[in-house]
Amino acid sequence: MLWALALLLAFLAPATQVSSNMEGIQMVFIRQAGSSVLITCDLKQSSDYIHWYQYQEGMAPRRLLYYQFSSSKVVVEPGIRSQKYQAYEGTGRTCKLYIQILEESDSAVYYCAAWERHSDSNLLYPALKILLVAAKSSLDTQDRPALAPFLP
Repeated sequence: MLWALALLLAFLAPATQVSSNMEGIQMVFIRQAGSSVLITCDLKQSSDYIHWYQYQEGMAPRRLLYYQFSSSKVVVEPGIRSQKYQAYEGTGRTCKLYIQILEESDSAVYYCAAWERHSDSNLLYPALKILLVAAKSSLDTQDRPALAPFLP
């Protein structure tokens, strides 16, 4: 299963080395199950698309959806519940991901990213890394997961 993380890092590592116009930001959200979360991604480059990915330990990263700025179009991946995940354009060049009715299974690391196309390569630029924890009850220390995998 480490191959999935290695594959994701293979795409992300070149982007962090060459990107000067897109800043990587890390955030942590802790929410109670049944609530919702609104995550904002600020796009610092001229890409027309922004992609939202979910990574859960032991699983391959999966794209949830992408948003096209020019047409305000959201495309949800097959097998993803469109009622649960919604995206829309915020002010400026921001894209907001809204996740409704959180469940413990939504606890994951979420990425927003943009592709930049060049004649010789396609690079994925990560803009935001979010750890979302959906706790089953009150947010006391016993319910909080270890944040070590998220920290640099």
